[in-house]
Amino acid sequence: MAEEASGGVALKPGFTWRTVIALIIASAIFLPVNTYLLLVAGTSIAGSAVYILVLLFTELSTFIGVSMTKQEITLVFALGGMAAGTASYLGMVFRHYLATSFLSWSFIDPFTKKPIPEIIPSWYAPPPTSEAAHLRTFLHPDWLVPLIVVNVQFGLFYVLQEIALAMICSLVFVEEEKLRFPFALVNAQLITTLSEREPAQLRIFTLAAVAGGIYAAIVYGVPTITMGMFNIPLQIIPIPWVDLTAGYYGIEQVMPGAMFGIATDPLSWALGILLPMRTIAFMAIGSLSVWVFGNWLATTYFRDLFPVWAEEWRKGMNLSLVWQRSYLRIWAIPSIGFVFALATLGLAMGWRSFVRAFKALASRRGGTSASVFGFPSLEKIIAMYLVGSVGSVVLFQILVPDFPVWISSLAVPLSFMLAIAGTQARGETGLSFTVPYLWNTLVLASGYPKADAWFISPVIGGDSAPGWVETIKMALLTETKPIDFFKAYALTVVLYNIFSFIYVSFYWAIAPIPSSQYPYTMAYWPIQLISMGIWISREIVANVAALAYSYAGMLSLGVVGTLLNRYLGVPFDFIALVTGTQTIPPYSVATLLGGMIGKAVERWVGREKLNQYRNVVVAGLGVGLGVVTGIAGAITLIAKSTWIKPF
Repeated sequence: MAEEASGGVALKPGFTWRTVIALIIASAIFLPVNTYLLLVAGTSIAGSAVYILVLLFTELSTFIGVSMTKQEITLVFALGGMAAGTASYLGMVFRHYLATSFLSWSFIDPFTKKPIPEIIPSWYAPPPTSEAAHLRTFLHPDWLVPLIVVNVQFGLFYVLQEIALAMICSLVFVEEEKLRFPFALVNAQLITTLSEREPAQLRIFTLAAVAGGIYAAIVYGVPTITMGMFNIPLQIIPIPWVDLTAGYYGIEQVMPGAMFGIATDPLSWALGILLPMRTIAFMAIGSLSVWVFGNWLATTYFRDLFPVWAEEWRKGMNLSLVWQRSYLRIWAIPSIGFVFALATLGLAMGWRSFVRAFKALASRRGGTSASVFGFPSLEKIIAMYLVGSVGSVVLFQILVPDFPVWISSLAVPLSFMLAIAGTQARGETGLSFTVPYLWNTLVLASGYPKADAWFISPVIGGDSAPGWVETIKMALLTETKPIDFFKAYALTVVLYNIFSFIYVSFYWAIAPIPSSQYPYTMAYWPIQLISMGIWISREIVANVAALAYSYAGMLSLGVVGTLLNRYLGVPFDFIALVTGTQTIPPYSVATLLGGMIGKAVERWVGREKLNQYRNVVVAGLGVGLGVVTGIAGAITLIAKSTWIKPF
């Protein structure tokens, strides 16, 4: 039975047998293709699979006379990519690689003075002395405990925690704060256009899709096919950005240590059409302040504060390398402080919204509140969060009994703060951020000497909740019951775990991973191993003072800027500023240029017409990009499957 939203619009179910079939097809057919491409080329068609699935099912259902509803399309769009792209068991194969690779023997644990393979716990992966280490299969008793630990820790605790966070943040930031969530508007427009087929919108949508397809063929299709079929890296336009960091025209000529570039992904440019200019400008300010001016200052005037970075930086380093090394040596810890400052100010300023959201959950009355969302009671949501967060801490302490409990318990409030900061950023800017190496930083700061804490952590969530809240916003825009998303999500988790186990086992049985059969893993898995080895061998030092100063400094800036904006009208956008610090220049600059183009188009066609069709244009662009990229990946897969090189 349909329920009514605050505007009197009936919310209808989307979790039907057609949705189930679409998700099964996504995992059964698209997941093996995506897994293979991840192994051979490091590319994914998960995003493309979403558009292909939606187009396939809408057209097929129309052909047989049983059209898919907006609500069904919404769930397929929201979860099809996850079902098609989550090769979860590749992570278990990497554990096997860490335990058996000769590279692992070069990293020495300073506490035991032993190499990594000799200190790997049996609950992480079978040790190199185990028979399972020489068999490419999970069907061995020594894999039982690692598989159980992973599936309980992340398949149960993580899911429970993220669902609880998403429900709370949905009520706060969708219902109470009413954040814009720009890509929710775009995706809802896509779904509406495909389901209702209004002629004017469909025409503009089709033209945008054709334009996106042509661009994708040039930028992604040609290099994907030439590399896959002929091993020739032919790039007409650089992917993923035009690198302006090194070389004769590089920014390093005038600002050593800085990095700069412009993204070639058209959706980064299109984001500028969707966002207010003030938001775009402060994102660019935050990004350039950190990655251009911050890196430059750390390399020159403040090199004594960052001696390792100053020693590592070399003229000629490309953008990717500068990004990776400067993050590890300069920004890993300050970025945590920046995000926590955003969460703190968000809680301080929006506490009334949280109170109203909790009251709605407790009373089950009013507007688009908990009852209409279909969410369980406040007690059950809190119970889910506590089971997920506290349960993961308990499991961690059982496996790592000597680790300080007070530090592992920080995972409980940290997850909440990260969810708040991430959802605010997603709602205002359309971009998400994570905080890499957060647990690694906590381990280093704790002074804990043993290595077992490096191989597992309590669940520190909050990274999925922002995207799920955006999906809830999209569901409301398409008149879909939000609770149906979580029902379909539970099914998706089961599906991709089953099919990932089957297909990853199959590819692993064919050839070792890494090996020449899977060239991407030969190139990049050693880099991942080395990165992990650097942390375990304590080659990176955690500076707690840097965390405190970055937190206090960014919070002070946020408070002063917010007060000036509120009482004097000074332009300021703290959410965009912090989001910019987590966004490298290629993407922030592309969005800024896209915003400038949007302003020019607005003067040409008028604000009203631009607002009417901009979501349609961006939706069509995304479909064209996704479908053509998916076709190019499929052609590469077919070509690769016809000839296996023996070297």
